[in-house]
Amino acid sequence: MNQDPALQDQLDDILHPDTRAKSFRVTVVFGRRIHDNYGKAVELARRNPTYREEGEGDWIRHSAVYTPAEVDDLFALFNLVHDWETTEILINHKRLPYGHQLWLPLMWFYRIR
Repeated sequence: MNQDPALQDQLDDILHPDTRAKSFRVTVVFGRRIHDNYGKAVELARRNPTYREEGEGDWIRHSAVYTPAEVDDLFALFNLVHDWETTEILINHKRLPYGHQLWLPLMWFYRIR
């Protein structure tokens, strides 16, 4: 059975908790919004192999998981959806305080080459 990698990671975290993260992953979750950037944001998120959709219509939620190797795609998507009230940032699949303000900017260091 081919299972969603993000769901497999969440299951592994529950079944085999560890205090050390295997990798640093940022998940961008956003909902439907009447905005010029909505279509672009969905298109960018769908390019990611971990892309998921939940719900439908006005209740749809889009999500994609990014690693440091995919920081440029994460940056592009975040710039489209960062100020929407439906946007959530998860760190290693968890809601952590200051996701937008602290944890996400740590990823921007990977953009320096």
